Amino acid sequence: MADVIKETIWEKTGVNKFSKLLDLAAYQHKLISGNLANSTTPDYAARDIDFNDEMQKALGSGSQLSMKATNARHIGNTGPDQEIKVIEHGAESEEDLNGVDVDAEVTNLAVNQMRYTIGAKILQRKMSFLSRAIKGR
Repeated sequence: MADVIKETIWEKTGVNKFSKLLDLAAYQHKLISGNLANSTTPDYAARDIDFNDEMQKALGSGSQLSMKATNARHIGNTGPDQEIKVIEHGAESEEDLNGVDVDAEVTNLAVNQMRYTIGAKILQRKMSFLSRAIKGR
């Protein structure tokens, strides 16, 4: 029964796709925030992901994004593992302190925030439609 619900409701309405988008955007936000926090740390390598590539990878396989257990009591991932490839950027010249370009990171943060907000609003609307359909309104 759970498989029928998953196929009928979550996959056909696209809820799982927007859920993956939100997961990736949240992960990218974490990386960008870390880059900005380390913008004055010598020899720090800026970290990022190729959002479009990771989204395609997540949608193409139809599996869930990977989860990392940080405690032995955590529940493991229910789907196949899928690692997110993190790209590191070091200093581009001898004069650079590290690989963080603050202007680029702030721009990336704004783009990522818009991506997350739009995905969340679309997901909210889809859930509202599902709720109305279930209630018969």
